[in-house]
Amino acid sequence: MRIMRESVEAARMVRADRFLLGVTGIHADAGLTTGDADEAAMKRVLAERAAETYVLGSEEKIGAVSPFTVLPFDEVTGVIVDPAAPATSLAALDRRGVPLLRAG
Repeated sequence: MRIMRESVEAARMVRADRFLLGVTGIHADAGLTTGDADEAAMKRVLAERAAETYVLGSEEKIGAVSPFTVLPFDEVTGVIVDPAAPATSLAALDRRGVPLLRAG
């Protein structure tokens, strides 16, 4: 626990133009999620310290949900999505107003 606290404090000293956020789930209702609570906390801090945050959305992550919320969609600049991602999941994100950037 002490190491995590020290890591979060160190992350609070970082300033970035862009943060490329990796998550394990990108779901229209659940938001951006990951499988580890400490990882979610660290990613929140890094996103907070960046001018822009882009989420990397590979095919298997679009529509998936993991246990811990990282960020709501309104706190990211955009979601870079795999063109092979399920069309229904992409449509659900689009309906929510999530800024989608198609990779490729």
